[in-house]
Amino acid sequence: MKVGYSPVKPWEYEGDVLVVGIWQEGEWSADVVELDRRLSGALSRARQRGELSGTWLTPWTTETFGFIRATRIVVLGLGQRERVGVRELRLIAGQAAQEAVKHKARRVGCFLPETPVDAAVAAEVMTDGLLVGAWVFGTYKSTPPEETLEEATLLGFDAQVDSAVQRGAILAECQNFVRDLGMQPSNKLYPETLAKAAVDAATTHGLDVEVFDEKRLEELGMGAILGVGSGSVFPPRLVVLRYQGGGARTLALVGKGITFDSGGISLKSAAGMEEMKFDMLGAAAVLGAMIAIRRLGLPINVVGLMALAQNMPSGSAYKPGDVLKAFNGKTIEVLNTDAEGRVALADAVSYAVHLGADWIVEASTLTGAAITALGHEATALIATDDPLASLVLQASEASGERVWRLPAYPEYRELYRSDVADLKNAPGRDAGTITGGLIISEFAGEVPFAHLDIAGTAWTGKSPLNRTKNGPTGVMVRTFVKLAEMLSR
Repeated sequence: MKVGYSPVKPWEYEGDVLVVGIWQEGEWSADVVELDRRLSGALSRARQRGELSGTWLTPWTTETFGFIRATRIVVLGLGQRERVGVRELRLIAGQAAQEAVKHKARRVGCFLPETPVDAAVAAEVMTDGLLVGAWVFGTYKSTPPEETLEEATLLGFDAQVDSAVQRGAILAECQNFVRDLGMQPSNKLYPETLAKAAVDAATTHGLDVEVFDEKRLEELGMGAILGVGSGSVFPPRLVVLRYQGGGARTLALVGKGITFDSGGISLKSAAGMEEMKFDMLGAAAVLGAMIAIRRLGLPINVVGLMALAQNMPSGSAYKPGDVLKAFNGKTIEVLNTDAEGRVALADAVSYAVHLGADWIVEASTLTGAAITALGHEATALIATDDPLASLVLQASEASGERVWRLPAYPEYRELYRSDVADLKNAPGRDAGTITGGLIISEFAGEVPFAHLDIAGTAWTGKSPLNRTKNGPTGVMVRTFVKLAEMLSR
């Protein structure tokens, strides 16, 4: 789908569906009043009947019968004006796209009575929301789903927002690429094929890329990721992506890429295990963000590391009680093979230190405890550096991706001390999200480090930004890109 903009009034828009937003409270804007007049008072009568309330994302629709140029109008409730910001604008645009899809439109125009934020920001996030909201996975069905929506137009915007629309489209395309990867079944997407997808994408977009296979991992002493992948017929990989945008400092983005997580010897229960194909979405987010950073030409050096493995039970699998040695020489006592993400990430994070990173930010679907704490509404942040944590929170806020920081008190570190190794991978249920992030931080050394636990936000049920019943969101791509932009200043 292509997204454009036009300064025309909503009643002048020629398309299949016109989506118009109205606030829950207050008088209608002059444009909405004029639109109602041209529709012979259809909106006013619907409001009098209680059908048109303006409540959050509630639609009301009718044919226009030739009174205006669009074939159908959808009036979408925007809720309370003071509660609408960047995140809400993305949701509004996503819902607009889905309303258009529902009515099998090819062209949709989207008009808001006023822009609650800066026009350029609004144009960017609405472009992103339209493209993300319209996305659907192509599926492996013999008859793929029919896609009708071809064009969306932001009404009331002029050429001053052109670059913002282009930026929004790039970010959305990269998020949707992440989602496409996430929907692949694990018999199609395993460490080798995900690494190949990264190489193909890097080559297409001009990123430097290197893939460490199992032999190279062994030569480098990356016993942690090798241990996690030892039970699978598909050996692990570490993908290293490089972007040289300028300057003397480097941001490292690190992602967990467990292409399927059975739990290993510490086998998960069967219910919901099919969702464990999504356990690679942290690594996919890194790849999507690296592509976006390259396409946007941000003036900063960024290295992306994707720790890829498949966690399976077999005669060769790593076991509770095993001790693994990571790239930086630290040893890990394995108490639970289902706490594999922090183990695989140990090598990737310590390698980021080896590459001279000035900041390390890592994303992973790490703990169910993050869902217990925050549900599916926010990503958990554990950070060892306050300035970096502050920047991550600012980047997430500007991107419309909710992040909530949890404490990292020194006492938590005592929970994962081991009697036989430097640390243990599964210290227990207490503060599970916090200890998970802090275990990974041990491999960052003195480098400022931030961990983002996306277990609750990486995939969700249906929403204005997700048409699938249970699908990936592409979360953290926008935050990663915004953070890189902020650090480049």
